[in-house]
Amino acid sequence: RQELEDRNIFPQRTDEERQEIRNDQTEQEERREIKQRLTRKLNQRPTVDELRDRKILIRFSDYVEVAKAQDYDRRADKPWMRPLAADKAAIRKELNEYKSNEMEVHASSKHLTRFQRP
Repeated sequence: RQELEDRNIFPQRTDEERQEIRNDQTEQEERREIKQRLTRKLNQRPTVDELRDRKILIRFSDYVEVAKAQDYDRRADKPWMRPLAADKAAIRKELNEYKSNEMEVHASSKHLTRFQRP
């Protein structure tokens, strides 16, 4: 038996073992391909000098200046969050006019249209 195994005549592994070996080889090949792709991508990256020339890479100062600042409210003013009463009335009026004149509504559903209070 040993002589036949040495000469690759008698199989020394089961079908399951051979399948596992094939799967391992496939995984190794996939890893090799991924590594090649990543290496290719890394080689295509621009150099530091090219990035500096294109003003993409900048250099910061080694020194940091610190100064006291006044405490103030950093929230932005949002005037659209507090419309005036006249603006609200104009919006309601325009919406009601649109609903009554321009908006297409089936005749049997017209009574369900909701108008804004004036």
